[in-house]
Amino acid sequence: MEDRSHRYERQIRLPEIGADGQRRLQSATAAVVGLGALGCAGADLLARAGVGRLILIDRDVVDWSNLQRQSLYVEDDAREGRPKAEAARERLRAVNSAIRLDAEAADLTAQNVQALLADADLVFDGTDNFATRWMLNDWAVFRGRAYVYAGVVATYGMVGAIVPGGPCLRCTWPEPPAAAGEPTCRSAGVLGPAVAVIAGLAASEALKILAGRAAEAPPGFLHADVWQQEFQRVRAERDPNCPACARRDFPWLEGRRGTRAAEPVCGGNAVQVPLDLAAPDLAQLAQKLQGTVAELRLQPRHLRYRVGALEVFLFADGRALVRGTEDPAAARALLAETLGA
Repeated sequence: MEDRSHRYERQIRLPEIGADGQRRLQSATAAVVGLGALGCAGADLLARAGVGRLILIDRDVVDWSNLQRQSLYVEDDAREGRPKAEAARERLRAVNSAIRLDAEAADLTAQNVQALLADADLVFDGTDNFATRWMLNDWAVFRGRAYVYAGVVATYGMVGAIVPGGPCLRCTWPEPPAAAGEPTCRSAGVLGPAVAVIAGLAASEALKILAGRAAEAPPGFLHADVWQQEFQRVRAERDPNCPACARRDFPWLEGRRGTRAAEPVCGGNAVQVPLDLAAPDLAQLAQKLQGTVAELRLQPRHLRYRVGALEVFLFADGRALVRGTEDPAAARALLAETLGA
């Protein structure tokens, strides 16, 4: 019989964690939103540390270009085009079978955020757009929960812990930057070691909070350029006029801001399109498409098919991902041709 009693022994020896902190970790629930490079590395660290339940949320499927830096996926995942949430759950189950892992192959929106994050004590940020980040900040302030902000692009990134009672994201940045003026992993690339550094810093903040040491999380944000080995702290203070934590205005959480139409995804060469199908009958759609498309495959939570150089994934939550283009018009035209959507 296997003796697993010493799994967390080295971690418990840390005075920062100890036996009490480990018990807190094992009873905690963390949601990892976005399972790209940062989310993969962060989820792996949290799972190995023994966080009792992880809610894994991602809207995308695994692509070959992900394997350079997204550490939870293997070639078979890319070959099969598996939803990232499901592939990550399978890998993490092999890492730590003692924790609970919930996979949500979904796009986190104002319509589902309250339900998907209802049980989360903390949200770990692995997202790729400012609208979702500002929505997570809204949620954290509204619910009085913790949010660990993290972002990385090129060779640099930033980490910050938002905890109840402290300054929130909007105390420092009331409005998100204009997306058109900001580099993305699609436009600027991303260095794998930069991901590892930023994810490690973010996971450290998450473990600190979940282990009951939230008071030790410094307010503000740490900017790190891994290539230049330069670190700079952006200090933050609670703003008495903050739109979120002072005035309790939550436009992203309520869906008044940040509504997204068809848009390219950060991984590149793909467009996500919301459909006018709240809960599509995937089996019925598969039957309708039989003989008209190539490589048709029906899975429990998505339907996959190919038309020429374009590949379509239809998800049970009422959206489509079209791979092989970054042109929303081309993606919509293909869906209209094949689905009438």
